[in-house]
Amino acid sequence: MVVFLWDEFSLPTTNSSISRALSSIGWSKKVVQQKVKEQNPDLRDEYSHNIAEFKSYHLVYVDESGCDKRIGFRCMGWSPHGIAPIQVSRFHRDQRYQILPTYSQDGIILSRIFKGTTDAAIFEDFIEQLLQYCGRYPAEKSVLVMDNASFHHSKRIEQLCSGKGVKLVYLPPYSPDLNPVEEFFAELNAFIKRHWSFYEEDPSQGFNSFLEQCMDVVGAREKCAKGHFRHAGVMIEEI
Repeated sequence: MVVFLWDEFSLPTTNSSISRALSSIGWSKKVVQQKVKEQNPDLRDEYSHNIAEFKSYHLVYVDESGCDKRIGFRCMGWSPHGIAPIQVSRFHRDQRYQILPTYSQDGIILSRIFKGTTDAAIFEDFIEQLLQYCGRYPAEKSVLVMDNASFHHSKRIEQLCSGKGVKLVYLPPYSPDLNPVEEFFAELNAFIKRHWSFYEEDPSQGFNSFLEQCMDVVGAREKCAKGHFRHAGVMIEEI
């Protein structure tokens, strides 16, 4: 900004002067939110228009994320000036786990944690199980929202949802900010890192079991879930 003001207006200034000026009008320095260039504004507007016809208690978001034991590695550490902190660990890629949750404004409804990757067969089986917790529209939890992964568009899923009277809505491409599960994953990852010592002290419990315990705690935070919904542009309404 210093360079811009000089180039455009021949105005000499400093970073500290700019910082004070911005603070005086109520601006503050924040982490920059990344916006994907490939986002299509028209598709995002269309999605916002479509989702607005539903109440927040209708919506159930579905997503998946991968995780392995490297999540417990520390990214920061203390060391003398000029010396980088080092964490000694075994050099190998561990088995990867998939976390597959469904999220309402009240928190996690149903989740599955398993080794490997999510494919069409696993996802369809999961949706069939999820539909037992869903109502027929316009009942509570009667609209499933998911991204545009190819296996989310199977005929089997359409048939299962149609048979239960559950509506399907797909997020616009490159729009994770419209999915509250993304903030849930961020909160879950932070919780796992903070409590990693519990797994290190007793790895015999199994990494899968440790992840499930973390999921149970974070997924039960109703206040956080409502906040994640709001940040995704969903106005909270109660039945």
